[in-house]
Amino acid sequence: MICRKPISVIYSSIVAFILICALSFSEFAEANAADTNNLNTRIQLLLKNPSLKNVSYGISIVSINNTLPLFSYRDKDLFSVASNMKLLTTSAALDYLGADFEYKTTIEADGKITASGELIGNIVMRGSGDPNLSGRFYNGNIVAVPESWATAVINRGIRKITGDIIADDRIFDRMYTNPNWPENQLSEWYCAPSCGLSFNDNCVDITLIPKKEPGKVVTLLVEPNTSYFEIFNSCVYTPDKKEHGYAMYRNTGTNQIFIKGKFWINASPEKNWVNVYNPALYLATVFKEILEKNGVTVCGNAKLIEEGELANPNLEKITQTISTMEQTILVTNKNSQNFYAEQILKTLGSHIKGRGTLDAGIDVLHDFMDKLGFSKNEYQIEDGCGLSKGNKLSPKIITTLLTYMSKHPSGEVLWNSLPTSGTDGGLRRRMNSPQYKNRIHAKTGYIAKTSALSGYIDTSNGDVLAFSILMNNFGNLNSIMKIQDDICKILVDCYN
Repeated sequence: MICRKPISVIYSSIVAFILICALSFSEFAEANAADTNNLNTRIQLLLKNPSLKNVSYGISIVSINNTLPLFSYRDKDLFSVASNMKLLTTSAALDYLGADFEYKTTIEADGKITASGELIGNIVMRGSGDPNLSGRFYNGNIVAVPESWATAVINRGIRKITGDIIADDRIFDRMYTNPNWPENQLSEWYCAPSCGLSFNDNCVDITLIPKKEPGKVVTLLVEPNTSYFEIFNSCVYTPDKKEHGYAMYRNTGTNQIFIKGKFWINASPEKNWVNVYNPALYLATVFKEILEKNGVTVCGNAKLIEEGELANPNLEKITQTISTMEQTILVTNKNSQNFYAEQILKTLGSHIKGRGTLDAGIDVLHDFMDKLGFSKNEYQIEDGCGLSKGNKLSPKIITTLLTYMSKHPSGEVLWNSLPTSGTDGGLRRRMNSPQYKNRIHAKTGYIAKTSALSGYIDTSNGDVLAFSILMNNFGNLNSIMKIQDDICKILVDCYN
């Protein structure tokens, strides 16, 4: 027998439940309002800091769970964003290509391989735009990837190549450097060229080694050890610490590297990075030298494929190196690698628009912004990494992007790629006290007179806050970064 309660009892129970829910919601709303009021009061007080006088800045803070704005100041105005541009580029890559997208670099034999081990023809290196061909994922061994290719060539039985080592970089165009980047910095590692076939972040590593030999030319450790560069070293040792100072640069359009100045005899070794001209030929040269070092005779040269040359579909694949978009995005945001961001941008152009160019990549970003609800007249984009001061976004655009990605199937990949307070990336030394460590996940950004910090904050009630703090035209960077950190701390405190 089923026992049935009287309707009046059921009704009373429902009413009681509704009242409890109403009271709970009322209490939640009151608590939330109190948190928001406290937040506004504390941030407004912080923004009276004299360091912000004449500084142009905007702030947007939203609750992702409740889709509510918690604080805003000039949140629709446009500001230079520096490396916060990488949030847009990497998010677009996750949205259009996915975390599992694979870069595939292939080594192929173009010709007949005889029984005696002679390849009558060429070796072709077919690039995919992969930025990961370096020592980063191989315990720091810069040449690990081309050495693995050489091993595969030898294992195929090839001992002599009658033709050339040909670099096919045509998945991207050969406009290596963004025209909007600062001309006086173009040989720096953070201005590394973008190319369809890249190696070692398209840089050479040069370490100055201290020796107690005053007046003598400084000893260099050059990695990789290759003939591709011509190094003119007039830097000498000095016993006077005050004289320590040197310059290292590459002449535009060449691979002539100059090192000038003085190096203190008691200094620690100092590693520098100079980017290269014509990255695909750089890799082809290094690969040819590794083959020869391992006993393979190469009769021809390292060379770049002609842009109009037809691809031969009948080549024999000898080996292939694969990396994923997920690992690419992790490096891009954690390390704030401009080179990686530009490779992603042209990858988007190649695979979504059919053209591996800067303009095609930016067209994809325009499409993504349209998906987020913003028209072209509401922002400006000139590159994928943020080095150009012509990039202009609003704090609202960035928190809208972060909110969108928080609900995205690949949103966790973006989250994991962001520097974490007190732990890694650009935040490893910031907000590192116990109550704030690991609570802030955000992308830093800095170029001259521009500092940005945007990302997510964990709260103790299960909500996630998205925030963007964009600051331009300031004097002291440290004071600006402290204000950004203090805003984040206030958010943690108010929603703890």
